Amino acid sequence: MKIALISAPFQNGRTDENAADMIRYIREAAACGAELAVFGESALQGFDALTWDYEKDLQIACDIKSACVCRLCDAAQENGIAISFGMIEKDGDSLYSTQLTVDQQGQVLHRFRRVSPGWKTESASAFYREGEAFTPFDLNGKRFSCALCGDLWYDENVQSVDALKADFVLWPVYCDYSADEWNEKAKYEYAEQAGKVTSKVLWVNPYCADGCEAELARGGAAVFEHGRILQEMPSGAPGMLICEI
Repeated sequence: MKIALISAPFQNGRTDENAADMIRYIREAAACGAELAVFGESALQGFDALTWDYEKDLQIACDIKSACVCRLCDAAQENGIAISFGMIEKDGDSLYSTQLTVDQQGQVLHRFRRVSPGWKTESASAFYREGEAFTPFDLNGKRFSCALCGDLWYDENVQSVDALKADFVLWPVYCDYSADEWNEKAKYEYAEQAGKVTSKVLWVNPYCADGCEAELARGGAAVFEHGRILQEMPSGAPGMLICEI
């Protein structure tokens, strides 16, 4: 199976522009023969788009039937490729860090809500919520599961994900290591942690285009298995890693 791990550039709060960049990568991934294109955590709005002012954040979040999500679903259908992307989801009065997976017909296939609380500030109100479970989904004869960023750093979550016996675990993140720190050290720590899951783990980090400050996501992608790095795209620039696995 050919999967594209896409470290797309994003700007916080510029949802329409981010979606346009994602669509360009979707087309490129499809042209490369990929069956699935995977983007990082909160790639649609940007991880730091939230203000933690609930009324303002209601306007930043999107429900899964919003126009910007429909644009991405249409792009999946038009290019005959499944996609998976992170977003700040609005569902009623609740906000979540969500990874939405859409099949090649443009239909929502799976919705995963981050289980661990690290995506929000300690002062966030009860309207900012976490998901409750890890669930599998099937695509093109393969079984997948998903965990977002800090989820796989909790032993109980690792056990829950491993129990699903997926062929592949999607691990979209927002990691703000410098490129050097990731490329020289942190990637080995993540490979070791991913090795606690028996499945192949597909890790992808977005690229923040807001500036050059150290504490911004610097991109990167990797395939981990049994504590080893099978394939990787170094941190430091936006781009796409095509994995044949």
